[in-house]
Amino acid sequence: MGQQLHGQVTKLVPFGVFVQVADGIEGLIHLRELASTPVESPSDVVQSGDEVTVVVAEIDRERRRLVLSRRQSSSDHP
Repeated sequence: MGQQLHGQVTKLVPFGVFVQVADGIEGLIHLRELASTPVESPSDVVQSGDEVTVVVAEIDRERRRLVLSRRQSSSDHP
């Protein structure tokens, strides 16, 4: 955890965005982790197809899910 990855936004949903970080591996950036300031809609910050830098916040091995954060990656690198 805490690993920084680069990925492509694949889908915007009301509660966040999905990012593909490797072949067949997607993670979710929850709305509150998209930016350092609150956003109402994912489309305010990113669009499908955008390249983003994210930090792995949590790994759910049972459900095979990654929880990602864009906010943590930007706070480390202003």
